[in-house]
Amino acid sequence: MKNKIIVGIVVLAAVVLISGSSILAFANPGTSDDPLITLSYLTSVFRPQITGEMAKAEQEITERFETRIAVLEAQLQAGLGGSTASPGPADVFTVVTLRRGQSLTCMVGVEIMLRIGTATGFGSTPALVNTTTGTTLSAGTALTVNNMYLVTIEGNGITATADTVRVLARGNYRIT
Repeated sequence: MKNKIIVGIVVLAAVVLISGSSILAFANPGTSDDPLITLSYLTSVFRPQITGEMAKAEQEITERFETRIAVLEAQLQAGLGGSTASPGPADVFTVVTLRRGQSLTCMVGVEIMLRIGTATGFGSTPALVNTTTGTTLSAGTALTVNNMYLVTIEGNGITATADTVRVLARGNYRIT
């Protein structure tokens, strides 16, 4: 009798194992009938989680970028000595008014035309190039009214020698 019970248990276990294996073998996991992940999980759980993480990463990158821009602007302003840089685009002439002793320090390519008052060039030789006459202007030499001057060495420019000096300037410069 004991043998019959043991044989019955072994047969029952074998039937369970064979039927379980058959069910697993004939099932197609990952199909639309038996998905590994349901669409509702993707749309209501996974997508919002990924979207939230992407928004957080974008916010962090934007904050780092804005912080870096603020640092660079502060460094640029400090490099300009806190003075006003040239306004507007570089292809437009701007009327600049200087007082006696003030200087217009220029980047390469700045064009200057003295309109009112007197001024002298300063900087490395040649301080300025007079494009009207095709000559060069040495440091300490006076500019001629209504002549166009070109800055060819960064840091060169003009110094006002009259109480009020007005020039037309095109390009990047700073007033010191």
